[in-house]
Amino acid sequence: MELGNIVKVSVRTLDLDSSPIQVSVKEESTAGEVLQKVSKVLGIHPENLPLFCLFECIEAPINRLRDQDIVPFTTGLTIQKWCFEPVKEEQVLSRNVDTAAIQLLFLQAQADVREGKLHPNPEQRSKLEEYCDPSFPLHGRYVQLCQTLEDYSSVRFRDVIVERDVCLDNLKVPVGTIVELNVTLSGLRLVIGTATLSIVWSRITSWTNVKEGIHIQYEVYSPDTGSRDILALQTIQAPYLLATTMEIIAALQKEQCGPAFHTSQVHREEEGTITHWDNVLFQK
Repeated sequence: MELGNIVKVSVRTLDLDSSPIQVSVKEESTAGEVLQKVSKVLGIHPENLPLFCLFECIEAPINRLRDQDIVPFTTGLTIQKWCFEPVKEEQVLSRNVDTAAIQLLFLQAQADVREGKLHPNPEQRSKLEEYCDPSFPLHGRYVQLCQTLEDYSSVRFRDVIVERDVCLDNLKVPVGTIVELNVTLSGLRLVIGTATLSIVWSRITSWTNVKEGIHIQYEVYSPDTGSRDILALQTIQAPYLLATTMEIIAALQKEQCGPAFHTSQVHREEEGTITHWDNVLFQK
């Protein structure tokens, strides 16, 4: 973006058949400013805007842009759901007045089913197809059914590379293994071929963002042995993975009326960048 110019920023929804939304903003506008304009075009009620954010890329977001972040480019952005508190979604669905917000929630749920993140049984799938009938669409019902499915409030990361040998719960994962990582309200779940490894949040002592922003390490406590092992991961989606981890921990803290992060629980580089977080939900 050139200094002093008014530029057009294109933002897509998850309806890939629709045209991008174009809004005019000043150069170096923040994601929050762009999001506000996009929400007005879509007709999202202001009180429901916190359910959504701007993301870099579409099907596999690289990063979630915070409101204060400067928008880095004018294309390749999407507006998607950013909420790990189902009760907030249910309030929108039950009131049934913000059709734009409901449509975005529907598009997210529909994409999750289409891409295989959610697994409805045949009866549920039939119902979902019924709710998509163009002659009488019931998009709110579609979302409510999806909310009952495992992994609804989660984010899936594919093609994640394990960067060092690790043995957790008697499962050895060698360096270089490519895994699917699901970040859920319960914790981390790694799918390694036919094996699955689940690690609850209360066992994760901390996480660290290291080296060029594509590497994240989780320190995992093993109650049986008292050991602490490093789960080192590499993914181009590391900024999104970090943001997801932080947002889910914040949602769980709120749900449990727990403490917020304190300055003693984060570690900064000399220039002030936070690179390490102690997990306030860790229980030894």
